[in-house]
Amino acid sequence: MPGWLTGELWSDLIAGAMVTIGLTIVSSVLALAFGRWAALARLGSRPGRRRIARLYVEVFRNVPALILVIFFAFAVPNLVPVDLRKTLFFDNVLTDALSTVTGLILPWYAFAAMLALAFNTGGHLAEILRSGIAAVPTSRLDASRSLGLDHDASLRNVVLPAAVRVAFPAISNRLVHNMKNTSLASFVAVPELFNAFQGAITRTFQASELLVLAALFYLVLSTAMTAGLDLVGRRLGAAATHGVGHG
Repeated sequence: MPGWLTGELWSDLIAGAMVTIGLTIVSSVLALAFGRWAALARLGSRPGRRRIARLYVEVFRNVPALILVIFFAFAVPNLVPVDLRKTLFFDNVLTDALSTVTGLILPWYAFAAMLALAFNTGGHLAEILRSGIAAVPTSRLDASRSLGLDHDASLRNVVLPAAVRVAFPAISNRLVHNMKNTSLASFVAVPELFNAFQGAITRTFQASELLVLAALFYLVLSTAMTAGLDLVGRRLGAAATHGVGHG
């Protein structure tokens, strides 16, 4: 090990990686929920929901993730009156508890980055799921309607599960991209992996070596996440084949 890569520095990098993994998990779960809602709403029978979902997709899919992260972290608190801002976002029982549990000095910034990434990825996932739904044979929708389900229930319970299997490779790619986008949280002082590397470069001045090491860290995380998602995809395919065989 090189002399500049001390045990303390290595611990900081590992801690940053843990924050990155946490941001990835929570923002990915939220993004899947947002994307599912928007995809179903855009194809549903309620015009009001269709318009709201379309607006959501157009805004959060087309505004760069970095702008969203900065907006949620800094602009959203500024929308609140000054006398409430500190209490609501930075100094309350919830933020104190989160600081104690996570070790984050300013939990709001991490929460803001997580929301921004979730909304951004959810907008992309909505379109991916909508394309997956379009690829499912209309006979499934017609069959479910003939059994008494309404349009929205048919989409939700019959068509969407098949669409997820069809679109799963694209969903996986988007979720891995979301993991890499967590590096944007460093711009709002969240101590994730890239922020830890930035601090290490400032302390050691070993920019080239640390940037290569950062690339290796993200490569390992991306490879592990891809392998896990591939396993999920294979199980979804096997479940579908099993179901068809029994049908």
